[in-house]
Amino acid sequence: MGEKPDIQRLIGDIVRLGTVASVDLANATCRVRLDQILTGDVPWAGGRAGAVRTWSPPSIGEQVVLICPEGDIAAGFILPGVYSNARPAPAATEGSFSIHFDDGTWLGYDPGSKALTAIVCAGGTVLIEAPGGITIRGPVTIEGTLTASDDVIAGGTSVRNHRHDKVQAGGAISGKPVA
Repeated sequence: MGEKPDIQRLIGDIVRLGTVASVDLANATCRVRLDQILTGDVPWAGGRAGAVRTWSPPSIGEQVVLICPEGDIAAGFILPGVYSNARPAPAATEGSFSIHFDDGTWLGYDPGSKALTAIVCAGGTVLIEAPGGITIRGPVTIEGTLTASDDVIAGGTSVRNHRHDKVQAGGAISGKPVA
């Protein structure tokens, strides 16, 4: 009678914990270090890969789970995002959502305070491009300089092209804008 397969070993060959050793961005693959084994190029699960696609490649040193159908590493794929001592969870607030980058930039939402926050690292910029327009409802506070390439219209009055009535020479104050 033949030996029965070692079920624990077979299961261990299907699901393995490893660390990303290299990343090939062009092919959306990476190599994973599993103790003494270095895999070939395997794809990572991207969260969404249909009509909606997300892109967040794993980082070198990131702890991942390697799923190997039938124990075949060459047919495997990784599930990124296993927190570790080197890369712990960035927040411990129930229901919150955040994305943290190594340069200090982060985006987050805290439902407790109902605050949506975007913090860009020093020297960073933000681009919002919306050919159909942008609407902001609520009070707006600007710290720093506001620059407009065309015009600013406040309460229907153009900053660039408005005129004043009751204009007098000297230290007098002009009237309200008329157009």
